[in-house]
Amino acid sequence: MPLLKIFSQKALTVSANTLHQRLMTIWKVPADVLKVLVVPTFDASDDIGDTDDNAVYIDVRAKAKPERTQEVVDEAMVNTQKLLNEHGYKATIRVELYEPSLQSLRNAS
Repeated sequence: MPLLKIFSQKALTVSANTLHQRLMTIWKVPADVLKVLVVPTFDASDDIGDTDDNAVYIDVRAKAKPERTQEVVDEAMVNTQKLLNEHGYKATIRVELYEPSLQSLRNAS
């Protein structure tokens, strides 16, 4: 499951659900596979990106798959930046691909 976390020091003017629709297309995954979280960040070091009020930091974690080549990931990062830019944000993006056999999940009971 791609997990896309958007860290921002201000409340976003766009909802996670609104972004989710376009991000499914950008990351080429179905709705039930992508999770988008907007994470309020009260403090962050200056070395992770722009200190502008409209700067956001995006952390993406997804399974490494043969179709997720460096070129595909790079294109998705560019398109994610464009999407956030459409809503007035400057995004710094980090992507981590992990070995699928290392994933575990336990749903809430």
